[in-house]
Amino acid sequence: MALRHFLIRLIHGWALLGGVLLLLIVAITAVNAAGFTANMVARSWGGYVSGLPGYEDAVQILVGVAAFMMFPYAQLYRAHASVDVVMQFAPAWANRVVGVVSGLVLAALLIWMAWMLAQGTLQMRGDRVETTVLGWPIWIFMPAAVVSCVLWAVATVIDTLAPEEVVDGA
Repeated sequence: MALRHFLIRLIHGWALLGGVLLLLIVAITAVNAAGFTANMVARSWGGYVSGLPGYEDAVQILVGVAAFMMFPYAQLYRAHASVDVVMQFAPAWANRVVGVVSGLVLAALLIWMAWMLAQGTLQMRGDRVETTVLGWPIWIFMPAAVVSCVLWAVATVIDTLAPEEVVDGA
């Protein structure tokens, strides 16, 4: 029970950190938009105000990281999309079997994805791949996706094996 509680709290914290990144993206976007507005005003007087250099690089990377950080929480609380068109007519035991099998398959795929992302991280580091404008090393941001996939797999197992306990607040 203590491990489950710890993992659920970790997933919550991870999602909150993703939310902080989304707030950062909003702030960066607001500053950049204000810069463009200021530029339109300044141009009427012969001046110039630039937008944030590398805005696209920063937002692209941060959105990718923040989105991955939300998936474990969404899985844990079933806030993900599902298709129930056929299964709504199936008996409860069939729904449970499909739920368990699909949950375990998803967890396995997520662990495989985490492994492949870890390999990709090492490859990106070895190749010294950087963002176009800012020159940020891309590999630095990839471990967050690896952690997200592992936590997503954990959330899938928790949701698959004990869904009612999670929904009630664990």
